[in-house]
Amino acid sequence: MAQIMMTVQYDGTNYSGWQRQKRENTIQTVIEESLSKILKTQIKIRGAGRTDAGVHALGQVASFKGEIKMSLDILKKALNHLLPKDIRVIDLKEVEPDFHPQYSAKRKSYIYFICLDEECSCFINRYVWHYPRKVDLKLMEYSLKLFKGTVDFTAFSGSTDVKNKIRTVYNFSLQSFNELCFMDMKVQGNFIKLRIEADGFLKYMVRNIIGCIVEIGTGRLNSENIKEALKSGKRPSSMQTAPPNGLFLERIVY
Repeated sequence: MAQIMMTVQYDGTNYSGWQRQKRENTIQTVIEESLSKILKTQIKIRGAGRTDAGVHALGQVASFKGEIKMSLDILKKALNHLLPKDIRVIDLKEVEPDFHPQYSAKRKSYIYFICLDEECSCFINRYVWHYPRKVDLKLMEYSLKLFKGTVDFTAFSGSTDVKNKIRTVYNFSLQSFNELCFMDMKVQGNFIKLRIEADGFLKYMVRNIIGCIVEIGTGRLNSENIKEALKSGKRPSSMQTAPPNGLFLERIVY
């Protein structure tokens, strides 16, 4: 039995997230069904994290065990032939038997895109948070430092059974720019890109933090509100959860 690590890209628009669910179409379910058909046995995969419904991935990682009687290159081609076009396996490799996509990970990073224009291009609308309001970018960038370091993120977590809500955020950055490249075209506009890297993330943690950063940019929240939330573990009253479509799981470091 070989232990295989797979790296997957997907557009999460049409799926109810990564994790297998009984009555919903998920990324994990679709990949498992395709693998099981190719290998002619039931295959279960383990993912590095559970992206929410509508969230995308540039480098999701998962693993599975099986008797592989073909080269991994051929298996990858067969998988991508069966999988829908919005899910692509970009790499397969054999790893040690004790490899675990979640517990072996050292760092994970997410990126998030926001469009501030009155109208958002139809070509990118499904990959950005369309937020046609004025925001103070300096205040937003200044507030990022509040989330860096080893912090208890209870106030920014969704409902979860995870008891330890302390995470270490290594990097958190904000960039603003006036165009996005789409194929060989340049889409003009006012855009924000946020990138956060940590040793792990809680349920809705990234989307809650992004929503909080935007509220700071509009003046509905300030630094003291954030400090109090982190100290008390209580969600700021005016904080919103950013929509899923602007969020991408960027990469996982092992």
